[in-house]
Amino acid sequence: MDYLLDMDYTMLANLIKRLARQPSLMDNKYSRGTVGFITGSEVYPGAAVLGVGAAQQTGVGLVRYVGPRRAADLVLQSHPEVIVAEHFAQAMPAQAWVIGSGISASDDFQAANIGNLLAEPRIAVVDAGALDIIDFGSASKSSLLLTPHLGELIRLLNKLTASNDFTSDRFLGMADVRDAAALAARFTGQTVLVKGNTNVLALPLGQIIEVGPTSPHLATAGSGDVLAGILGGLAAANPELADTYWLDIATLGILLHSEAAVLAAKRGLVTASTISSGVAQIMNERLAG
Repeated sequence: MDYLLDMDYTMLANLIKRLARQPSLMDNKYSRGTVGFITGSEVYPGAAVLGVGAAQQTGVGLVRYVGPRRAADLVLQSHPEVIVAEHFAQAMPAQAWVIGSGISASDDFQAANIGNLLAEPRIAVVDAGALDIIDFGSASKSSLLLTPHLGELIRLLNKLTASNDFTSDRFLGMADVRDAAALAARFTGQTVLVKGNTNVLALPLGQIIEVGPTSPHLATAGSGDVLAGILGGLAAANPELADTYWLDIATLGILLHSEAAVLAAKRGLVTASTISSGVAQIMNERLAG
């Protein structure tokens, strides 16, 4: 069984044709898009590997990784073409960044790298621990896509409102998730993607859409790291769009993520790695169709 409606397949094909960047004879590795990662940690190094691998599937020309040595070594073992550094000050520029996957709020090492990154306006996908680390007031000139699951959204709203008013028992249906996503978007001034079987996208000026239902095969460890990598790769290929309007990039990322899980299930075992490995195939098939 496929888990996208016919309308979503049409939308997926149209978005790929608009946002996927086919290389030309005039391209080089930089012009095809550079995406940077501040992800992974000594405790969760695999998040860095998953996100980097997913971004490469989108066709970017160059990937940079910033993080601790254990995670950097694993990234290089899987993807030797990636340029790594331990500290953000050592890293070269990127059109878009992915931050937070596999990082806890207590990780001072990666928190410092994230803080240094956002000392200037950036385009970034903000996942997991970075949601707890960032001062959104100071990052107001950046263009960020926040990607919490429901538990992280609850924690973020309690942080933003300096309260403990938001608890899981407040969320009885999609209307409650939509309201909370809209509130988070308004408070942060950024686009919010609340992950779930049906994803909710909320823009700061009030636009809200739902994308889904998506494949239940996405319910596997590390799939969120893969989604963050896909979104970062798409943003790096379309930085002007990501700087102003995340909706199309986020929608394409969600649909690619879901169809890659469907493809992985047809092949056999579904893991985050097998989901990631199908993204390029889906994009190429839709471009050719």
